[in-house]
Order: sequence, then structure tokens, then C-alpha cells
Amino acid sequence: MVKKECLGDILRNLKVPEFQELRKRILRKFREPVTLPKSVKKRGMVKCIVRVDKIYNVVNSELERLINALPRESELSHYYVEMLKLANIENYGDVVGKIRGMQAVLRKLWREYRLRIKASVDAVEARKMAREFVGRTMSVLRRLRHDFERLNNAVKELSKLPCIEVDTPKVVVAGMPQVGKSTFVRLISTAKPEISPFPFTTKEIILGHIDLGISRIQIIDTPGILDRPLNKLNPIERRAILALKYLANLVIFLIDPYEGAYYSLGQQLNLLKSVIHMFKGKEVIVVINKIDLVSDERLHEVENKIMEVYRGTILRMSALKKMFVKEVLREVIKRLGFAENYLKSLSI
Repeated sequence: MVKKECLGDILRNLKVPEFQELRKRILRKFREPVTLPKSVKKRGMVKCIVRVDKIYNVVNSELERLINALPRESELSHYYVEMLKLANIENYGDVVGKIRGMQAVLRKLWREYRLRIKASVDAVEARKMAREFVGRTMSVLRRLRHDFERLNNAVKELSKLPCIEVDTPKVVVAGMPQVGKSTFVRLISTAKPEISPFPFTTKEIILGHIDLGISRIQIIDTPGILDRPLNKLNPIERRAILALKYLANLVIFLIDPYEGAYYSLGQQLNLLKSVIHMFKGKEVIVVINKIDLVSDERLHEVENKIMEVYRGTILRMSALKKMFVKEVLREVIKRLGFAENYLKSLSI
């Protein structure tokens, strides 16, 4: 069985409770008529206990459902922990622990107020105790309000993540915006990223597969990264950095050689230097894309510039025109340790 990390699947149908929604449900339960058998004595007191029980059950079941649905911190890979931080959940374990702690506080309050209502001298005091319980329950939930909001935002962001097959080779396609990453990924894999003449069209991590018959390769399209310090990167760019750091078995770095490219060759090479430096130990293949737009003389010039910062093999292709794409895949298959005859199963 293929082992997957499907945090997106886990979170896609998860509903994080909202304070206002819980508040309305609590007040509705408190106002609901309570019907008791005629034989019940101390009816005012018993009705209050029933209302307190109903309110506690509503809140506790919501918190329990949330806690059980959320994955444990120990089950999350470094990639997902960092993606949570990017979604403003700095310490996931603390957030879940706080919710569990508040659940224990509510349980203690419920037991305390049941006893106090039972000990009340009359129905008036019992109703006062029940109202107090409602107020203190609201206060506990109000303290969780910010955590619910942050968790809800994180769930929305992380539910967009693809399912990663842990033991299947992962190739991350990287480079600056507008170098042709999405065109390349769309051509070679099952992924269908949007292609646009505008930068930062790809905002999420997009996963596709290359089927090799009895095996396959995961191809990950990433948002474009600009040539600037890590602390200046926007959240879209940081997603690409995290994919490079935690997912990539192999990196394909695309270069646009065209002199009128959206970003200059100098900017692209600075980014390539940063990627090589930041991710030492990661295998990187540099591919000059869009070769149909430039002369051989320009290609040689670009290759010489690349060799000043990169010592490996430099490949050429045009993803749009489907030129030499198979040669790039041949190198990928070789680097990942597959036999070259796997290429025969590809339809490019």
C-alpha cells in the first residue's frame, strides 16, 4: 500500500466551531422548554440541571469532535508543521493543548454547578446558578475565540494541500515567476496548473504524477520565487521554499534565457545561487527553457553564465514546443535511479 500524508483530506471536511455560533446554540438550549414526568419533585431545580447538562453536552461534543479530528503533532511531518506556522499557527501542539485544557475546565464547571444547583434552597436560586453556569461557559469559549479563528484559517489553507506519497520520488520544479514551470509540469504529468502571462499565477503547491508503469514519480509545481532574502519572501514564495526544503528528492530549476524575460538572467542566477546554498545536499538539475525564443549564440552565453554559479549538467528544452523534453525526463529518471527503459512508457 502506498503511504500518503493526506493532511488536506483530513482537514477538508473539518468544521472548526465559531464562538458566535456556539453562543447561539447555548442560549437556544437554555431557553428550550424542559418537559418532566409529573412524578418529579423539585421541578424547578431538576429543570435547571437538565438545561445545564444539555449545554455542557453541546459544547463538550463540539470540542471533542474537533480534538479527535485534528491530527496529533507527532503525526505531522516537518513540512506540515512549517505550513501551519505559515498559516499563523506558530505552535500547533499548544493550540490543541489549550482546547483540551479548556474542555477540562468546562467539565469541572459542569460538575461544580450541578452540585450547586442540587444544593439550592429553591427554584429561584437554582435558576441563578444555571445562568451563572451559562455565563462562565461563555467566558471559557470567549478565551478560545482567537484560537478557533486561527485554527479555522489554518484549516482552510492546509485543506488545499495535495496528498504526498511518502515513499514515491518527489521532483520539485522551481525558478522565478514566468520561466515556464507550470507549462512544463502540465506537459509531463497529470497536474493541470493554470498557465498565465502574469507572474504568481501559481499560488499553491500543485502535485502531478508521471506514470512509469509499475512505478511513478511525483512532480510538484511551485509558486515562483523572487531573488530576495528569506525574511522578505511573501507567503506564496514561502510555500515554494518549504516544498524545496522538505519534499524534494530532486530539484529542476528552470531558467528563461530570453533577453526580454520578465526577470533578468542576473536575477535568475542569484536565485539559483541561493537555492544551491540553502539546500545543500539536494540534487539540482538546471534546465534552460524557451530555447525556441533565442539564438544559439544567446544559449551559449547563458550556459557560460550559469556555469559560473553551477557545476552540474545544464539541459535545454522548450516545454511549450515540446522540444527536448524527453531528454530532460531521461536525466530525471537516471538521477532517481530508474532504468532508462521506463522512458518507453511516456507519451511525450
